[in-house]
Amino acid sequence: MLEKVDLSKSIQKKEYDDLTGELRVRMGELQRRAWKLDIPIMVVFEGWHASGMTGIINRFLMPLNPMGFELYTTGNPCPQEEQKPLIWRFWTKIPPKGKIAIFDRSWYRRALLEHLHEGAAEEDVTKCFNGLAYFERQLADDGYLIVKFFLHISKEKQEERYEEIKKKGIPLLLVKEEENDSASKYERYLPLVERMLEKTDIQHAPWTIVESDDLNFATVKVMQTFIQSIEEKIRTIEDKRPVSELQSAQMQASRPLNSSVLKTTDMGVSLSREEYKEKKKAYLKDLESLQYELFRQGRPVILVFEGWDASGKGGSIRRLAQIMNPRLYKVIPVSAPSDTELARHYLWRFYNEIPEAGHVSIFDRSWYGRVLVERVEGLCSDQEWRRAYREINEFEEVLTNYGTLIIKFWLHIDKEEQLHRFRERETTAHKQWKITPDDWKNRDKWDMYEEAVDEMLQRTSTTYAPWTIVGSNDKFYSRVRVLQVVVETLERELKVK
Repeated sequence: MLEKVDLSKSIQKKEYDDLTGELRVRMGELQRRAWKLDIPIMVVFEGWHASGMTGIINRFLMPLNPMGFELYTTGNPCPQEEQKPLIWRFWTKIPPKGKIAIFDRSWYRRALLEHLHEGAAEEDVTKCFNGLAYFERQLADDGYLIVKFFLHISKEKQEERYEEIKKKGIPLLLVKEEENDSASKYERYLPLVERMLEKTDIQHAPWTIVESDDLNFATVKVMQTFIQSIEEKIRTIEDKRPVSELQSAQMQASRPLNSSVLKTTDMGVSLSREEYKEKKKAYLKDLESLQYELFRQGRPVILVFEGWDASGKGGSIRRLAQIMNPRLYKVIPVSAPSDTELARHYLWRFYNEIPEAGHVSIFDRSWYGRVLVERVEGLCSDQEWRRAYREINEFEEVLTNYGTLIIKFWLHIDKEEQLHRFRERETTAHKQWKITPDDWKNRDKWDMYEEAVDEMLQRTSTTYAPWTIVGSNDKFYSRVRVLQVVVETLERELKVK
């Protein structure tokens, strides 16, 4: 593939000056149009060491308004990044609507160094490629424009430029990685790079191979490709093209299912106060030691609590947390997204909260709001919430591939029990803050929410992140059942029993 690229292409200085003069003006105009149209853009620069990336990126930046872009230089992961999945460090850097994020090396370089080395297990390589593809497709589906460049040079040109770097006396700190990845490794990396390019050259985020032996030619090609990509994106938006056949098929495939998971839930289960105290004490004792075993093994844990209003999510979370070391867990209450969060893909705010290795994140409501409240209340389009089932499953797959344990609960109460608890909250002084007009409004849409919950449970209960439905009309039973599932899951996964 790369060996067949014609690297002899070049542009003389006068022609370069003439071309780039026009291209700079057009790039500035298109940046402003993309800004007005709220188009978020991600530009990826990858390539061989000594391919001229620094110079090309600098030339690329000059026509752009610095208020509208952020440049990220990707190097070795910091200690915090080492404690989380590879893609986390890039999800946290996606731009808001209308802005541009430019990556001087990206998830691809880190994948090559961290996962795609010689001898890597085929299963691990496949999981890595899948994770990268999920990331880019989810962003593209949400309206992001992704432009990817691979700067290609010959082995001989690389060797020549290494010599130039040494002669210029560039500080070792700036060329350290280049020295470690010396020209003698070019041929060893070539098949890995080609495989990466082939597997990740996809319609919504294609690669542009840039012939970079001549920096003038490379700069012009990068600028022209960037301009063409934005122009095509703007045409797509302004033409308001209809949903593609593929998207239409995906929407058809995610229509409500007929069977009901909720209706099979046993709502009559209960515990006496004495049984509750005894079982709770035993499970909390086990949990106290398990949290330290989690830390020793470096396993991150995510606990997701979803359920009807007044189903007892907060009470269950408090019973879990009361025995845990506050340095090892965090509770994330999820409410309506802020303006900053609305300006990005809906998963962005949740990637920002995933736990480090050995820690626990407890979500009081979660990303499932996309297919529940946002669906029912019309806060997102049908197309957006229908594709969210796949996106959520992929999100959880990426996390579990890293070793994260995901335990999900739906706390289920019937309509009569909810009414009883609402009235109790209204008449109890210290509980009145818990009841709001929105709670009553949501109750009026019970049937719509029930349909949404059923579909969510069926479409997102996977082998790697299954749902546990807890009959919660009896609070004692509900709290103990949650503790039981958490303890038994941790014991099984940590292999302590």
